[in-house]
Amino acid sequence: MSFAEIEAELKKLTLDELRQLTLKSWTEFMARESVDAAGNECDEEDPRVLAALDEAIEKAQANPDRGLSGNEVRARLSRWTSK
Repeated sequence: MSFAEIEAELKKLTLDELRQLTLKSWTEFMARESVDAAGNECDEEDPRVLAALDEAIEKAQANPDRGLSGNEVRARLSRWTSK
């Protein structure tokens, strides 16, 4: 499946499906990066994780033509995970 096909399918997912996909994608990414997963585990029921994902989705939908640099994304992740 191409990235374009994946991106097209993302638009069809519900918020809950996007959350699940995000958490599973992060877990897979961390496994492939061979990073100690203990410090990066997340619980699908963690209200902080869900709130951060909702905020990210809201901002992405409000600004469909604006992307973020890697540094901006990293700064936001640091802010979310440090709360």
